[in-house]
Amino acid sequence: MSSRDEGELMEKLVWRVKLVTELQAGETTEVEVARIERDQQASLSDLGLRLAEAKQLTSALQAEIIPTQVTIADEHHCTCAACGRRLSSKGHYTATFRSLFGDVPIRIRRLLTCPCQNGCEAKSFAAFDLEAATVAPELAYVTARYAALAPFGKVADLLSELLPVSGAPNAGTVRNRTMRIGEAVVQPTVTTTATPRPAEPVVVGLDGGYVRSRHRRDERHFEVIAGKVIGAQCSQSRFAFARNSPAIASGAFKRALVMAGVTADTPATVLCDGDAGLWRLQREALPNATIVLDWWHAAVRFEHALQAARGIGAADVHLAAEAVQGLKRAKWRLWHGRWPGCRRKLAALCRWARRTSTHGIAGIGRLEHHVSDLLAYLERNQGALAHYAARRRNGEPISTSFVESAVNEIIAKRMNKKQQMRWNRATVQPFLDVRTAVLNDTLEDAFCRRYPGFRLANGNEIAALAA
Repeated sequence: MSSRDEGELMEKLVWRVKLVTELQAGETTEVEVARIERDQQASLSDLGLRLAEAKQLTSALQAEIIPTQVTIADEHHCTCAACGRRLSSKGHYTATFRSLFGDVPIRIRRLLTCPCQNGCEAKSFAAFDLEAATVAPELAYVTARYAALAPFGKVADLLSELLPVSGAPNAGTVRNRTMRIGEAVVQPTVTTTATPRPAEPVVVGLDGGYVRSRHRRDERHFEVIAGKVIGAQCSQSRFAFARNSPAIASGAFKRALVMAGVTADTPATVLCDGDAGLWRLQREALPNATIVLDWWHAAVRFEHALQAARGIGAADVHLAAEAVQGLKRAKWRLWHGRWPGCRRKLAALCRWARRTSTHGIAGIGRLEHHVSDLLAYLERNQGALAHYAARRRNGEPISTSFVESAVNEIIAKRMNKKQQMRWNRATVQPFLDVRTAVLNDTLEDAFCRRYPGFRLANGNEIAALAA
């Protein structure tokens, strides 16, 4: 092979990526932001951009675009809006703007307040307002969205692997940003976006779950209340809050209902497992709601009593059959809305068990315990007992299974199952707000309200360019 042939084989394919800036009509400037080289005989791994090259390219673009935008924005604020006088400069300060495509250092000018603003207390102000944050909304949105779905450490690794993000090197940074999003973006939407809706009937379910506590000396676990609001059009809105105190829990429940468009006058049906604290939340927020005790929890207690009744069959088959028959009749009456008859049957069974226990029959004491516990449970919640058979025929809810799924989605999958992280009772609420916003698919709407033009403006520009 000749040296000429070797030279031809060594030639490279070169692409130069240039950024053309047009700040004024007809005036353009060019800056080379990247140079990509490939051998003429490309292998499979050489086709297209490599990940490192894409990260370098987007980082270089950000480094050129952002400082120019800040400089132009400074110029637009250099004159007084009231009198048109040019404002004096107080100098510059440096900041680091963290975006999805790298950290960019910027210089922001501070301007002195115009003398015509005599009543203004501020002596100077920043020409470009960073709103007390140096994190781009896009970066904050992506971080919060994926942190609500996966552990903080894995989100940090993912962002660092795919994007030129140098501002999220560890799990602590991801966690802190997610908490700030919950406090500054998601929570304010409760008061700013709540609008009255037509009084359509809704179904509200409440249940509780437990997460590991960070402060193990005080408590190993603490309770988080989760729930779901189902509208007339099958729309679903999830919510969750820590049960720190009755007042805090009541306020959090009312805010969750407002976010779902539910007011005190909305026709509502509330289902829960009979917990006194959950009924108290319902009475304070929805005093006129129809309350229904979850049938599954009542049926489970009946099943425990039936197992105890069958257990005495080894000692006396006839007594076991009598006890089983009495429990089935009581359950049938409860299912058909005949609570007085159910109570009479259970009370009679308790008296029968006490009399029979004097004969020393094995297992009769266990039966008496389960029947007494069942009767006490139903008496505590007798105001929430319904005609379950009629509700079932009419297609109305009788179980909190839809709430169990909400507890699994909000709490168990992210905060318990295969997750060893512990949570702080006092600071977990912002994360719960972000988690529920992601599951409700409302996080992007919250960012759009907080940052006008977020995602929507970019989509319009891209569509215009494509056209």
